[in-house]
Amino acid sequence: MKIAVCDDDQQELVQISQLADKYLSGSLADNNSEVSSFNSSMDLLQQIETNRHFDIFLLDVIMPGINGIKLATEIRMRDQVAKIIFLTSSSEFAIDSYSVGAFNYLLKPVQEKPLFSVLEKACHDLNTRLQKYIVIKTPFSLSRIFLHQLIYVEVIRRTVFFHLTDGTTIESNRTIAQVEDVLLSDKRFIKPHRSYIVNLDHIKKLSQNSFTTASNLSVPISRNVLKEVKQAYINHSFQAEY
Repeated sequence: MKIAVCDDDQQELVQISQLADKYLSGSLADNNSEVSSFNSSMDLLQQIETNRHFDIFLLDVIMPGINGIKLATEIRMRDQVAKIIFLTSSSEFAIDSYSVGAFNYLLKPVQEKPLFSVLEKACHDLNTRLQKYIVIKTPFSLSRIFLHQLIYVEVIRRTVFFHLTDGTTIESNRTIAQVEDVLLSDKRFIKPHRSYIVNLDHIKKLSQNSFTTASNLSVPISRNVLKEVKQAYINHSFQAEY
């Protein structure tokens, strides 16, 4: 579990980072878990742009230059899965948090008990997502595909292609109908075209006739389902999870 804390107040940055580190040390037996601290939005954005990954973001709302809401917007353009938790001295920003799919917000000064409670829920939600997978029969073996790594499914002639976040593609002779029921039972997935199923977690843009994935791949949208697809995309992008 990777947590990023961003706050321009050095004293609060240190205090919140120490609390987050205390939570990870006490709840996760994982040497790879870590807390990274940033005293400006630009510093954090620079790390994200170098493909550094974080699972949870603890963001101060009021910061000079790029405030927390704008920073979260930039994060959401690259990552639809990470949990964003706002830190604020006023509850007036709660409404704004809906626009970037915030997981929650905490009032300052941040206390240990409410922070630990929110982090516990965020970690549980992330772990639940990371554990889901399907098993696909390929010409040579059986392959386990974790759903959070699946960008989209595409059928060409009689072959189904599973496009993954690491750039690999797994081929299967199954029909798209054989995986459709499983995937579409998960709210992350929709079918914008008879030959495609996409994971909304990895979509960064919706146009009139296509999706653009985070890796800049294009997925077509059928005209007759455009309205439903658009609504599903909006619901997924702006839903706040509490």
